[in-house]
Amino acid sequence: MSKNFPYGYDINVYLDKALERMKETFFWATKEMLRKEYTYAIEKQEDGSYAYVSYYHWDNGKVDRNVLNCDYEGFVRHFIDVNEWTVGDRNPVKETIDVPASCTCSGDWCLEIYRIQKHVLGGYSAFVQAGNRSAGGSRTFFIPQAYFELPWEEFLDKYLKLVPPGPFYVSREDLENAPGVKEFLGF
Repeated sequence: MSKNFPYGYDINVYLDKALERMKETFFWATKEMLRKEYTYAIEKQEDGSYAYVSYYHWDNGKVDRNVLNCDYEGFVRHFIDVNEWTVGDRNPVKETIDVPASCTCSGDWCLEIYRIQKHVLGGYSAFVQAGNRSAGGSRTFFIPQAYFELPWEEFLDKYLKLVPPGPFYVSREDLENAPGVKEFLGF
């Protein structure tokens, strides 16, 4: 088999592999939680090569076809990118703890919220929101389950690569000194 298609040309094998990889972070993910408007295929192209193809099915019956010019790893990343928001949204927050940051502003942008969240179906995420007087944004970082199998110090090393310290994030010191965070995360 080729590098791009190490498991043959049955798209279902690749969808299963992509879901397995997604479960490293979103362990509660099931096929039923995935976006229904996307379907995939592996199709032979005019030049005789094979390619991953995505189909987006609109509510009005229109279908958009997109040839994904990627290898196996690219297909897995695409699949996760398309589905992570929906799968994350299916696991609501049940409990939170705010983490105070030592540095909250950069220019006119300020960190508004830095929160660690525990979810109903299990798992944890970090929610970060920053903005200024006219704009803003937020992002949720789901924490892979494997991080919780590490000792606290190693957990922090991995976590800070996922959510790096900076003007709108907290530092290692902030996390170590925040009352209750270590216990909230189960350490």
